[in-house]
Amino acid sequence: MRMRYTPREIARIALFVALAAASVYLARLIPPVVIFGTGVPVSFMPAISALAGILLGARNGATAMFVYLVAGLIGLPVYAGGTGGIGHVLAPTFGFILGFIAAAWVAGRIAGQSSRPARLVVASVLALVPLYAVGIVYMAAVLNLYLHQSAPIAGLVLSMTPFVVKDVVENAAAGLLAAALIRRLFPERLGTVAGEAGARESA
Repeated sequence: MRMRYTPREIARIALFVALAAASVYLARLIPPVVIFGTGVPVSFMPAISALAGILLGARNGATAMFVYLVAGLIGLPVYAGGTGGIGHVLAPTFGFILGFIAAAWVAGRIAGQSSRPARLVVASVLALVPLYAVGIVYMAAVLNLYLHQSAPIAGLVLSMTPFVVKDVVENAAAGLLAAALIRRLFPERLGTVAGEAGARESA
């Protein structure tokens, strides 16, 4: 398995780390969205993690999210609210930061080398599954075992419903954005679509 990164891959990974960090500050300027009577804070990270996987590939997208995670842990103010530090490991929401790595990997695996909008939308939306799975399990563990609060997983899942609705819409839009970006910035992947179409016609 190839472990080294080319200069172009490193540059693209760094770009997504910077984009993730910048999105945290942009989100602070936008008021919460009210869904089902609940004010849901705006976060672009679920969409950015999916975009990283789709545009950079599963390995490089996951690497970008891992570097983002490490940047926050060493104290850089890149987490929600412009915070950072090792203490976040004990925060109930830290599992979602871990989940960004899994989300990027899943999105990249599902998208493959395709640039078809429908497939990229599916990849982006399905990336939310590992994100919320890791995030909710981690949250339950911290609340129950560390903070000694009663937090059944079923209750946490239900409380996340407004967040899931917001993220499904956001990630679907991210999938469409990815298709447009591939045509402009990743022209080498357009040949894959032509190959897929030719295979269908000859079948």
